Order: sequence, then structure tokens, then C-alpha cells
Amino acid sequence: MWVLVGVMGVATVAWGQDVESAVCSKCECLYTMPLDVDCTTTMLDQVPDMTKDIFTVPVNLDLSYNVIHQVTKFANVPQLVTLLIRKNQVVSIVDEAFKELPNLKRLSLQGNNLTKEALTQNVFIGQHQPNDTHPSPLSLEELDLSYNLLHSLDSHAFLHLPYLKRLFFSNNPVRDISFGMATAINELSALEELDLSQTGIERLPDHFLSDLRHLKILTLAGNKFSSVPSTELNFAHSLQELNLNANPITRIDVGDFPEGLASLRVLGLSALPRLRSVGQQAFSNIAGLQVLRLSDNPSFAVIDEKAFMVLPDTDLALEEIHLQNNHLSTLSEKMLPWLDLRLVDLQNNPWDCDCRAKWIAETLIPDLEDKNPQTTLSILCANPLSDRGMKMVDLLEHSHTFQCVAPDPFVRHEGRYGPLIIGTIVVGTLLLLTGTLAFVIILYRRTQENQLFGERVKYRRAQEEEEEGVAHTVHS
Repeated sequence: MWVLVGVMGVATVAWGQDVESAVCSKCECLYTMPLDVDCTTTMLDQVPDMTKDIFTVPVNLDLSYNVIHQVTKFANVPQLVTLLIRKNQVVSIVDEAFKELPNLKRLSLQGNNLTKEALTQNVFIGQHQPNDTHPSPLSLEELDLSYNLLHSLDSHAFLHLPYLKRLFFSNNPVRDISFGMATAINELSALEELDLSQTGIERLPDHFLSDLRHLKILTLAGNKFSSVPSTELNFAHSLQELNLNANPITRIDVGDFPEGLASLRVLGLSALPRLRSVGQQAFSNIAGLQVLRLSDNPSFAVIDEKAFMVLPDTDLALEEIHLQNNHLSTLSEKMLPWLDLRLVDLQNNPWDCDCRAKWIAETLIPDLEDKNPQTTLSILCANPLSDRGMKMVDLLEHSHTFQCVAPDPFVRHEGRYGPLIIGTIVVGTLLLLTGTLAFVIILYRRTQENQLFGERVKYRRAQEEEEEGVAHTVHS
């Protein structure tokens, strides 16, 4: 330990001699391990010249919040491991810009104006080794391209990034993943995390995930998926965490999470504005799931008691279930081994505190108070009206009987009677239209008959007058 401190002390002195006259004269340097060079908000309009800087320790360089328009070629800085060029005005990057940064592990270009044309296959290219006609790959492991203007990618944009593990592509106007973009991402054979959130996509291309054999985390939040992309997810055999939050998914059904997701451990299905129900065996194929976040869904009112039903010889691995801030009024005791779970959050749902909630109050809540007491604070009753707003845990202290009463279709369970009400209105409307049409037809026919009758009368009178006139003429 003392040896390490001594070495760091010597290194600090060396930094003071080798750095102060160069980049640290313009930027703030924090002499830590690694060395942090902070050049943020210094009004830089170009990449700083670091040809005279000599570093003997790993370096993090932050050029964020400046006005750089073009990323030019960096000087040879083998010690640079992190480079942040966030929130600038970058529109272009020269070829081989990072070639002299052989140990660069993390690069962030977040919040710029990059387009497909700016990311050619020669941007992320490494050094040429002696007697080697091909350039060496960059050692980059993390690349952040989020918050740019990228609709697509050149099909070989990432050709020289075989070690890349994390790609952040969120908040780009993709809308539909093109063949070129799919090809570029599929070339990242070591990729473990992919973030495509807030890109406007509503589907995944065919076999998009089949070549990403090491992918562990996939974020598709904030997009336009109306259903779970189960066909493509079936190829994600190594996936451990899936985030589908904030998509217009209306229902979760059996087969939505296919057998290919057997490695899935964490699933996010929160903030789904249109989700209404979870059906039978919806999660049967992902028995290894440990954390389910199914919260903040304002229309989510029904979850089938067999949603987690698995094969008899299969153990359910679930440890946490987050069901807070939904529209649930009842919950089946048979759905899960509730007392075996580490965390259960049922707060802020409109619970019916009748006989169906008795097990929650008498069995589940005492268990929650022992494990996570904060999760019991807002388990409140919505019905019956006499108990509205009361904590379910307080009802036990008042010897609440949890009796079931006949449902009021217009107040308590209006959602269940919606189809009946609508059907009644439709039938009534049809009957009214039929009656009106029949009345019009009858009226029309009578009118026609009256017109015909009136003409016959007029004809007879004219004929009689004519005959009288003729008779008068004869007699006269």
C-alpha cells in the first residue's frame, strides 16, 4: 500500500512538470488516478493540440460544452483512455481521427449534429502495424452517439471496432432501422449493451439480433412498439435485461416472451400508456426472470392469476415485482409465491378492500412490513366508498371484515360493464333508425295514395261538367 502511495506521489510530481505548460495551462487538471483533464465550457472551437503533452498515467479528457464543429485528428496520446466531446456542434469527423489513441476505451459524442455522412468506415480506424497491410482495430469498448441527427448508418461504420461492448444510440431520428444500420450494428460481434431508446422505431428487422450473440442489455424504451417484438427477441439467447418502457403496447399475452429469452433476468414494462391487461401464461417462458418492473401504467387493470404459470418441474426465480401506480383493483393470491419474494410493491392502485383483498391485508402486508415497510405506506382502498383513502394496513387494526358486496356497474366496476352499455346503446340506436325508416316509408306510401285519389276525383268532376255541357248544348 505504501509503495502505491509513493509511486502516485512521484507521478504527481511528474504530472506537474510535464502537464502544466501544455493542456493544463488551458484546462483544469485534477491530479487523480487516472488524470482528469477538464476542458469543459472553455469555448474551444477545435480539438486541442496535445503534441507536446507527455503523460505517464491514464488520462480522461473532457471537451464537453464547447463549440467544436469538426473533430480533427488527435495527436499521439497512448495514455488517453476516456474522451468526452459532448454537447458541442460537431457535424463532421475526419478520417482516422482517433488513430493515434491506441488505448482509448470510452468515447462520447453525445448531443452533437452528426449524420450518417459524418461516420464513414474510416473514422474509427486504428494504427497500421509494420508488415501489415490492414489497419489495427481501435480498442474502443464504449461509444455514445445519442442525441444526434442520425437517421441511419453506413453499413461498415463500425468495421474497425471489434472490441466494442456498449453502444448508446438513443434519441436519434431513426424511425426505421435500415439495412445499412442493421449491418453496421451486426458487425459488433462483442456487443453486450445496445440502447435504441427514443428513436421512433416500431419494429426490429428480421434476424437483427441473431448475430449479437453476447448481447446482455437491450433498451427499446420510448418507441412505437404496439406489441412485444417476440419473433426477433427469440434470437436474443444471451439477453439478461430488456427495457420496453414507454411503448404503446396494449396487452401482454402468452408467447410474447419466447423461449429464446430463457436467460432474461430483468424486464421493464413500465409507463405503458395503453397497457390494459396481462394474460394467461404471459411470462411462462421466462421462468428465470428475477426482477419485473410493471408499474406506472395508468390503464393496466387486469393481470391473470396464471400469468406466471410454469411447467411442474420448473422453478420460478422471481425475486422482485413492481406493480405500483397502476389501475389494479384486485390481485390473485394464487398468482405467485408472494411470501418468497424479496420485494413486492403494490402502492397507489385503486384497491377494492373486500373479500378478495383479505389475503393482502392479513398475509402479504405483514410480510412486506418485515422486509420493506416503506412499500406498505400507500396501499390504499378505493372501494367501498366508506373505506376510500384508508390504508389497508389500518383496516386490520379496526377489525375490518373485508366483505364482498354486489358490484355497482356504474361506479365500482364501470370498466367491466362498458361493452354491455355500448351494446345497449348500439341496439337502441338501430331500433330507433329502423322505426324511423318504417314510419317514413308508410308516410310516403300514404302520400302517394292521396295524390292518386285526388287526381281521380278531379278527373271525374271535369268529366261530369263536360257531360252536362254537352247535354245542355243538345237540349238547347
